[in-house]
Amino acid sequence: MNPDPQPSARVAQALQIHRSIAACHAYLARGDDAHALTATLMLPCYRAEFERLVLAMSAAERNELTSLLPIGEAQQSLSLPRA
Repeated sequence: MNPDPQPSARVAQALQIHRSIAACHAYLARGDDAHALTATLMLPCYRAEFERLVLAMSAAERNELTSLLPIGEAQQSLSLPRA
């Protein structure tokens, strides 16, 4: 049996949100332009949505997501709940 190469819908959505979080961090690292301001406002929203999705995932979906995230980020992103 071959594993499905396409991530499930929730995993795909979580990956997209994770990319948005990474983009926000990149804009914040570059400086204080309009994109950094937008990133500052959007980052908490993206993080909350990512956490909501991860909490709603089954163990199999979490494993799938972990396998698709970069190694260092998988542990940090999936360490829930956060205070």
